[in-house]
Amino acid sequence: MKRLGMFVLLLSVLVVATAGCGLVATGESAAEKATQIAEFDVPAGYAADFGMDLGGTVMVGYSKPDTASHFFLIQAPESSGMDREQLEQALRDALASSAGNEAVEAAEVEEVPMTIRGEEVTATVGSGTGSGGTTAIRVLTVPFTGNGGPALLMFQTAEADWDQAEVDAFIASFR
Repeated sequence: MKRLGMFVLLLSVLVVATAGCGLVATGESAAEKATQIAEFDVPAGYAADFGMDLGGTVMVGYSKPDTASHFFLIQAPESSGMDREQLEQALRDALASSAGNEAVEAAEVEEVPMTIRGEEVTATVGSGTGSGGTTAIRVLTVPFTGNGGPALLMFQTAEADWDQAEVDAFIASFR
């Protein structure tokens, strides 16, 4: 557990320290980083914000301009032995340490069985509030096996903008 804590701390520090140093990709370069995790069809209106590969841990983020809609992917190396909870905490810690990105803490979480990349998994969906505490946000987290190790998708959008058909099509597009 101590080793995991150091890994999360190191990842968070590296995200902040490398933000302007070329190690964090943006735009098309960030989208290329996503293919290290999985290939998928980006939902309409979303654009890649950032992507990075630090010591084999790959993280990418996409957003839909002028909305509270984001999705993030993180993948740890196979050798890390990280589970879903550890990946989710690493993602939340990294997002908390970078300006402009926030992982919403969901309450009233429900487990939902689904298939991603042909793998049967248990996703969670819940609601929380965005920054300022006024916008209701729905959060979906989906663990899966990425191209290089355990991975996690976190999809969050305003409750009013949640489109289950769009989410289902997005999940189905992972290959």
